[in-house]
Amino acid sequence: MKGMISKRSFSGVLACIAAVTGLVGCGEEDPTDVGGSLLPGQAIRTVELIVDGAAYLARDTSFTGYTRPSNAGYFIFANSFQGVFNANAIAHFEMPTAIAVVDTGGTLRTDSMPTLFAGRIVLLIDTLRSDGPAPARFGAHRLTQEFDVASANWTYRVDTTGVQTPWSQPGALGGMPIDTASWVAGLDSVVIAIDSATIAAWADTTNAARGAVVVMETAGIRAVATDFVLRVDARSTLNPDTVVTTTIRPPERTFLFDPVLAAAGVEPLVGGNPAWRTYFEFNSGIDTLTVGCPDAPVTCRIPLRDADITFAAMQLVPQVSPPGFLPSDSMQLVSRLLLVSDIAPLPRSPLGAAVGVTQGFVRRTRFLAPAGGAPIEVPVTDYVRALVADTSTADPLTRWMAIHPAIEGIDIGVAAFAQMPRLRLVLTVASELQLR
Repeated sequence: MKGMISKRSFSGVLACIAAVTGLVGCGEEDPTDVGGSLLPGQAIRTVELIVDGAAYLARDTSFTGYTRPSNAGYFIFANSFQGVFNANAIAHFEMPTAIAVVDTGGTLRTDSMPTLFAGRIVLLIDTLRSDGPAPARFGAHRLTQEFDVASANWTYRVDTTGVQTPWSQPGALGGMPIDTASWVAGLDSVVIAIDSATIAAWADTTNAARGAVVVMETAGIRAVATDFVLRVDARSTLNPDTVVTTTIRPPERTFLFDPVLAAAGVEPLVGGNPAWRTYFEFNSGIDTLTVGCPDAPVTCRIPLRDADITFAAMQLVPQVSPPGFLPSDSMQLVSRLLLVSDIAPLPRSPLGAAVGVTQGFVRRTRFLAPAGGAPIEVPVTDYVRALVADTSTADPLTRWMAIHPAIEGIDIGVAAFAQMPRLRLVLTVASELQLR
């Protein structure tokens, strides 16, 4: 990173927390006596400054679309969670065409004509990230239509540029019910039985829609599964007394949810899947911000560029998450440079170097109730130092910054914050010393 500032001394003494306005007009301090203390009291001081958002930011904005549910590694099931949120998981199955079995003579052989006769959908539930009263009931239905795993959503089974093909019923519903299963508090798996007729339908390679949609049937629940597999029982023709169980991890599986938040907004949002990032544009004159001198705060002002910035952090004030999108776990936030250029729109600008990360994790409960408590500080020390020191006109430092979770797409929940966060600065300043 370029333009890191060095320590400087200047006329005047900085007040404690002061407003950020005005011009510099400080008078000189009395000279020290020869033979006196080398550094008189208060010659070097550390003070805190809180800067309002409008004084250092030009704007903030949010964008989404940086991850996909199909790449999440987890699955969401919900029915009217927080009164509004629904989610189903879908999977396309490729049934086994052969099994390995030990024949009656004790030799391991490949059986290419096994009889598939039963199965089970198994969901591994993340009990710590699931919300709502237990017990709950899951249900499985046959899929009736093909889908594009990368673009499928609640409304469309294919939703790509220029092509939108809707489901016959939103949420991939409308297929024949298969079975249901209960989930009780503390249980880490759900097993839904699959009958032989459904297994036969999924083994038919001419059926392009072979697969299942799994739904949450109990209202007020949002459950998270870390895996979604099919276990099929097959009887061997080489050894009729042998049953082989094969675990099938579907090559195409994802989850669909409703409602969908707008793709861009002015409210700072972070997290979710597809992931949200919040972008901040810093004002160009941040180095000219001034603070008042202690003895004459109205007539005496000191510019920020004449101070050593010990620490800088944006103070994000939590807000209630959008209904249904409460984070399911704690998150850690990272601040990064945003490499804005004329060749890409702002939402697609690449991320640059990391500037800071929150100390510890932000608890999900901060977004459950109305804003309260201390703000969440995201460090930006190196970046603010560089902005203050940057005087380049040919290749200026980017004035855009992004804040996002340390791991994007890991949670369906979204963290919401108040607009235009304040900036907390800890400054080290020194008085000018004169010898006689």
